[in-house]
Amino acid sequence: METAEQCPRCRAPLAAGTPAQLCPACLLQAALDETMAASAQTPRLEKPRRLGDYELLGEIGRGGMAVVYRARQISLNRVVALKAIRAGDQASPQEVQRFRFEAEAVAALAHPHIIAIYEVGQEREWHFFSMRLAEGGSLAEKIEGKPLPPREAARLLLTIARAVHHAHQHGILHRDLKPANILLDAGGEPQVSDFGLAKAIGSQSGATETGAVIGTPSYMSPEQAAGQGKRVTTASDVYSLGAILYHMLTGRAPFAAGTLLQLLRQVAEQEPQPPRAVNPALDRDLEAICLKCLEKDPWRRYPSAQALVEDLAHYLAGERINAGRTSMLHGLARALDRSQDVGQFQSWSTMALWFALIVPAFQATIFLLIRYKLPGWSATAAHVVEFVVLGLVFARYRPRALLPTTPAERQLWSIWLGVFAAYGIIIVAIALLVSGDVLARGPAGPSGMKELIFYPFSAALAGLALFIMGARYWGRCYEFGLAFFVLAMLMPLKLEWAPLEFGLLWGVVLTAFGIHLRRLAEILDKPEENA
Repeated sequence: METAEQCPRCRAPLAAGTPAQLCPACLLQAALDETMAASAQTPRLEKPRRLGDYELLGEIGRGGMAVVYRARQISLNRVVALKAIRAGDQASPQEVQRFRFEAEAVAALAHPHIIAIYEVGQEREWHFFSMRLAEGGSLAEKIEGKPLPPREAARLLLTIARAVHHAHQHGILHRDLKPANILLDAGGEPQVSDFGLAKAIGSQSGATETGAVIGTPSYMSPEQAAGQGKRVTTASDVYSLGAILYHMLTGRAPFAAGTLLQLLRQVAEQEPQPPRAVNPALDRDLEAICLKCLEKDPWRRYPSAQALVEDLAHYLAGERINAGRTSMLHGLARALDRSQDVGQFQSWSTMALWFALIVPAFQATIFLLIRYKLPGWSATAAHVVEFVVLGLVFARYRPRALLPTTPAERQLWSIWLGVFAAYGIIIVAIALLVSGDVLARGPAGPSGMKELIFYPFSAALAGLALFIMGARYWGRCYEFGLAFFVLAMLMPLKLEWAPLEFGLLWGVVLTAFGIHLRRLAEILDKPEENA
C-alpha cells in the first residue's frame, strides 16, 4: 500500500506515490526567495552603457528575471523602454527561452493598448528588446491607495479587458495581470505590459510552464494560487481583471495577509470583502461586475474577457448589466453552488455513479424482504452484502491509496467514520433500552420493525454529515442534508416504506455528486480553454 509523502518544508501531506518535493505553496515561496537572492547578488548594469543601438539613460524598474531601462535609440533619436535579462551571462537557457517567448508573444499582438515592441536584439551575453515608452507611469502609481472615480475605473478596465481579449484570441494567456503591469501613456490610456509569465493557450509544456504558480498572489486566481497549472485558463485572466477593478474601486487589493501562505489560503478559500463595504459610494451594478470576475469557480465568472467588456459597456451606457446584483438570495445561491475541496475528488465521479445504482438496489431488496416477512437475518445479510459491494467498488475506483492522503480526504473520512460509529452506538442503545413489545408494533412484525426502526436515525445522521460537508466541499450538500432531515421526520408516519425512501434519496444525491464531479473533470481538465 502506498504511503503519503510530506512536504520537507511545512510537513503538509503530498499525494501518495509523489516524489518528495515541496508543496505548491512552498514551491512558490522558494521561487520568490530565490528571486530575491538573485536580485541581491546580480550586479546592475552600470550607466551610461550602450546595448546595440541604445544608450541606457536610467533604470525604470526590475522584476524577477529582467530589468527595464529608459533608453535612447541612437539611430532614430527617440526615447524608448528597453528590457534586458538582468543576469547577463549568468542567465540560464530556460530564462533566455522565456525572455524570447515574451518578446515574440508581444510582437505578435498588434493592439493599441498592448505595449508595442520595436526591436529584439542581443549584444554579447545580453538579451534585450525595446518597446514603446509609457510616459504616464503605472496604474498602481495612479491609484496610490486612493479609489478612482467609478466611471473612470470602469472605462479603464474596459480598455484593458479589450486588450486582454485580443491576446486570448491570438492564443496568449497573460497570467500576471496587476496594476503594476498596466502602464499609462501620456494621455492616461492604459497599456498592458510585462508578458514575462505569458503562456500559449493549449500548451502543456514550454518556456513558461515552470512559472505556472509564479505571479502576484493578491491578483492571481484561486487555481493559480493552488498551483493547478493545467487548470489556468482564460478565466484566470478574467479573475485578475476583476482584482484590478477591485483595486481601482477600493484603493486596495482584494486580499492582504501577513505571510505568503496566509495570502494564498485567502485567495483559494475566502470571499473578498464586497467593494461597497470598503467604498460605500459605489453603485451595486459595478460591484456586481467586479464580484462576478472574482468568483472562486472559473465557470461562474464571465465566459471571456469580451463578455466583461460588453457588461462594462452596458454599465457605462446606463443599461441593464448581465451580472446579477448582489443580494441575500444571490449570496445564498452562490453558497449552494460553491465547490471547494470537492475538486480534489473529481476522479471519483464513476465511483459515485456506481454507488447511486448499488444503494437503491439493495434498499429495494431489503424493503421486499421485510414486506414479505422473510427471516430477520435476511435483511441483515442484505445490509452486510451492500457494504461489501460498496467497499469493493470503492477499492476499485479510488485512484490512490485506500487510506486518506490529503487534509480534505482525512476530513471526509472523519465525518463518515463518525457517522458509522454513531449509528452503531444507536443500534446498541435502542436494543438495550427499547422493549420487545415496542419493537413488535407495526405492520411489518417484530423482525421487520427491528430493521426499520433504525432508518430515521440513519437519515438524520446522513443529513448531519452532508450538512458538515456543505461548508467545505459543495454548497449543494446543505440542500441534500436538509432533505435527509425532512425524510427522518416523515419516516415514522409510514415506517414500512423507509428503505425505499432512504435508498431513493441516496440514489439522487449520489447521482448529483457523480454528475458534478464529472463536470468538474471536464471543465477543469480542458487546459487553456474558456471555462
